[in-house]
Amino acid sequence: MKDTLDYLYSLRNQGSSFGLERMSAFASILGRPDESYPVVHVAGTNGKGSVCSMLDSVYRANGYKVGLFTSPHLVELGERVRINGKPISPGEIQSMTVDLRRMAARLEKMNPGLHPTFFEFMTAMAFVKFKEAEVDLAIVETGLGGRLDSTNIVIPELSVITTISRDHCSILGHEIEQIAREKAGIVKPGKPVLTGWLEPVANQVVEQVARELEAPFETMASSGLGEDQLPETNLHGAYQRRNAALAERAADLLSSAFPIEPKKTALGLGQVRLEGRWQEILGPPRIILDACHNAEGARALKGNLAILDRKVEVWFGSLGEDRAGEVLEQVLPFADSLRLFRPRQPRACSLDALLEMIPQDFRGTVSKGEAVKVSEYLASEGDDRIILVTGSLYLIGEILGFVKNSREGWGNELQDIT
Repeated sequence: MKDTLDYLYSLRNQGSSFGLERMSAFASILGRPDESYPVVHVAGTNGKGSVCSMLDSVYRANGYKVGLFTSPHLVELGERVRINGKPISPGEIQSMTVDLRRMAARLEKMNPGLHPTFFEFMTAMAFVKFKEAEVDLAIVETGLGGRLDSTNIVIPELSVITTISRDHCSILGHEIEQIAREKAGIVKPGKPVLTGWLEPVANQVVEQVARELEAPFETMASSGLGEDQLPETNLHGAYQRRNAALAERAADLLSSAFPIEPKKTALGLGQVRLEGRWQEILGPPRIILDACHNAEGARALKGNLAILDRKVEVWFGSLGEDRAGEVLEQVLPFADSLRLFRPRQPRACSLDALLEMIPQDFRGTVSKGEAVKVSEYLASEGDDRIILVTGSLYLIGEILGFVKNSREGWGNELQDIT
């Protein structure tokens, strides 16, 4: 197993340029497994993980065999690739890595410089696994952006764009129009695209791309649905009901090929499994895990915190300084103390940088934390606390791993997107 992890870890440094050349070449040498089943392709700044999990749950509730590919994972590497809700096992990863590694080496020998990156390797693993499992359909989440994302070799039955806001600006651009065009890169000729409640300027870009590609376009922004008309879901937060409406409409658009029943769809939306999004772990102390890495996510989190009607202890870590400041600005008014962490990622914000972002008028206590000392922190103070772990999804995964007493580190260091 160590050889497998060492190899996969080494792929993070295999290449960092974005594009489809490596992924297309790797998929071709594997026999294009992604063409063996229908795909729903989902992109978006926020909400894409939720919508993917909702679609997975809806289709499974309706009796379909579903493949789900998402990233990053929280605790175990196999979380990225699921068949009917079940992550692939370490043994399956090891076995598939042997075969895929041989094919990757063959590709590199034939075309020097085209060896897949870690994310491309895991994308290929998902596509191959879905073919082997003979899934009825696959739900595929983009890693970053859309146009140049490794998953974008698929020709989906439907493309879904959840939200568009400023994030990963150094890669996707600083203007909403630029980011929207990158996300709209998943739209394929003649294949329908559905968007969520996007800003008008973003929707206009996606609609224009769809028109150029003769792809049917629909947006939830024109649905006329009021808040009281949105479907129920077990996921917490008003924004999750919007995600549920988007997932429900996506399933409706595909109902001619994949018939669904309203009661089963409602059942699926009521039993979505999604860790790290307002996930509550009963205490004592009570722990809430909520990945929130940008301004849009922070505004949604703020609404949930307001409902608590009491101060919380915030544990926070981030990968980007700009985004960290945006999140802290929204969260700190609800905090009586703050513990700062540095996620185990090369791009993580330093603790000193985070300390400089704390407003001078914050009156709560501030301390530095280490993920390896989580058990100590949990046992050190009163049991009536509410601890909010937020910021980077990578930090959520680290903390969750310790809280769940899972095998520390198996795949946890392989969370990078490239």
